Amino acid sequence: MGILSILLVLVAGVPSELYESYCSKEKIDSLYAGFSSEAQLEYDRDAQAAASYYMADWAYNASLVELSDYFLDLAMGSDIEDQVLRADCLSLASSISRLKGNMAEAISYAEACLQIDRESGSQENVSSSLNNIAGMYLTYGDATTARKYIDESIVIEKQLGRNSNLAIRYGVASEIYTRLGELEQALEYADMAFQIDSLDARIGKIAVRRSQKGAVLMAMGRYDEAQAQLVKAYPVFKEQNSLSSLSITCAQLGDIAAANGNINGAIHYYEESILHSGTIGNIYIESRAARGLYLIYKNLDVVKALANLERCVELDAQIHNDKAGEMMQSFNVMYDTLKKENTILVQQHRIRYASIILVILIVLSAVSIVLAIVKYKAARVMEEKNAMLVKSNLDKDRLLALTKHNLPNEVSEEITSIVSDVKVMPDINLTRRELQIAELCSLGKLNKEIATELGISQRTVETHKNNLFRKLGINNTVELMRYMQWYQNH
Repeated sequence: MGILSILLVLVAGVPSELYESYCSKEKIDSLYAGFSSEAQLEYDRDAQAAASYYMADWAYNASLVELSDYFLDLAMGSDIEDQVLRADCLSLASSISRLKGNMAEAISYAEACLQIDRESGSQENVSSSLNNIAGMYLTYGDATTARKYIDESIVIEKQLGRNSNLAIRYGVASEIYTRLGELEQALEYADMAFQIDSLDARIGKIAVRRSQKGAVLMAMGRYDEAQAQLVKAYPVFKEQNSLSSLSITCAQLGDIAAANGNINGAIHYYEESILHSGTIGNIYIESRAARGLYLIYKNLDVVKALANLERCVELDAQIHNDKAGEMMQSFNVMYDTLKKENTILVQQHRIRYASIILVILIVLSAVSIVLAIVKYKAARVMEEKNAMLVKSNLDKDRLLALTKHNLPNEVSEEITSIVSDVKVMPDINLTRRELQIAELCSLGKLNKEIATELGISQRTVETHKNNLFRKLGINNTVELMRYMQWYQNH
């Protein structure tokens, strides 16, 4: 009863905004009490961590991502001894990081989970981790690597004879093969997944399979068939409040409406997709819907088009952050996930290694703090500089426009004198290739798309963009878009 009391105290401290829109505090308390009893039966020293994990898993499946993250932090804050429970926590942490757009962290968690599963010899858990990692790489745009993981997972599930899990693997495989352009194979996987779930009458899973099959049919250009699948899936997701699947389906229906020239329908579905994806923090779907709205509005409403394009670019930049940041993030995740092993290692070799590890941690912490401070200050200075330059240009344009009216000569001369003193954007000597890349960036295209269009590597595109940022004194693609808007008007 002692552990149960501690758990209920923890529940009482949960911020209400994390769950109040979905359920009451009484339900949260009741769930936690039930999970704590279950955890005490299954685990010994890890009962408290297990109860928090069960709660985190429930919250994630209920699309309460922030609540899930809250309880998972409680679970992973403990020194978990049971390796299976630890792997389960890592797997869930990977899924949450994926939703939040932190792919380096998500993949690191998933890889650590897979390592534990392989060492334990559990083929069931290995298959689950392989499936999870395949989804990570697919989301990050590396379908080739994703196929390696999903193919191995399918082989394992066929050997285990777990049809429900095999259907999940086939569904993910259909998405991967669609991205690879192998559409016939993708459609075959989607159909097999649909058939398995249909035999077992799993309503929610059937709807997911319809959404996956719809994606393949869209890639094939068979929009009417795709729409028929998605229209059947939509109300199921709505009824089950499956916000992740609902946001994906709305984005798909928006794409179809746009392709068919149904502007109002496309706007409706894209906006609904952004609403749902924003609620659960799924920035991938939000970015996709924002891009769809940009394409709709660019010939209708320039202001709305630019707003959606900027949002899309901001989200894409968050997903595809710079490689150095990913490496640092990966190191930090590795340190956290291997905390138990590192702690044991230090205890075993305390006299020999304690001082060395302490010095390394102090140096790393100091370097991280210094880098963070320098980066923050530099960003603030550059932001203020750009804001002043942009305002100066706008002020100059407005003043020059006044001189075109029938003003007294002395007034026009005074305005011209003032304009000549206004500090404006400096003339920048851009190469032809840099200007090409800047113009493509202003259209919201990603590095991969630019590389394909210009017939160069992504690494070359990144080099040119870095040169552009240095020459223009800016920090990111959004600022580059604003500069190009000014450049094209002059």
